Amino acid sequence: MKRLIALLLIAVPAFGSISVRRSPYNSKTIDVYVVNERTTDAIGAIEMYLAKPVQMLVGDDRVITYRAKEVSPERALISIAKVGKVELTADDDQYWVRSSGELTVSIDVKDAEAREILKSMQHQCGIKNLLIDPDVQGAGTFYFVQVPCKQAFNVVFRSLGLAAQTYSNNLVSVGKSPY
Repeated sequence: MKRLIALLLIAVPAFGSISVRRSPYNSKTIDVYVVNERTTDAIGAIEMYLAKPVQMLVGDDRVITYRAKEVSPERALISIAKVGKVELTADDDQYWVRSSGELTVSIDVKDAEAREILKSMQHQCGIKNLLIDPDVQGAGTFYFVQVPCKQAFNVVFRSLGLAAQTYSNNLVSVGKSPY
């Protein structure tokens, strides 16, 4: 029986929980309790208290623990981003949360040729060798602001009916999708 209780006590911390509520002492602050939860879930829980929405582009979603009493929602967001090791930026309309160190793509094109789009993305993502099949044709309209490279390429490939094969970190071959 003692062994069973000991096992249960060891297993309990593996469960996660999130609690976010207005502080009873100051209506401009919140109390945050996050234990063993994904960074994006923790940020999502405080988003309703923020003045701006949050766009999350996170590949590596770390499990975090964070506790704070009587903090501003913005301070909680900054702290959770730091604990989760993600980058936090803000513009006039929203907050942006991204995986740290991940290369991103920013493009704004309308009816641009597929090759032009792919070459721009190649440059921004640091791909040294991009082989584009001669059959790759078509045009697309895309607007990306600091979207992680992998996600941006996936959207472009799906939209233009393309597929890629990566041979190494520096060699990517792009052609028509077999699907």
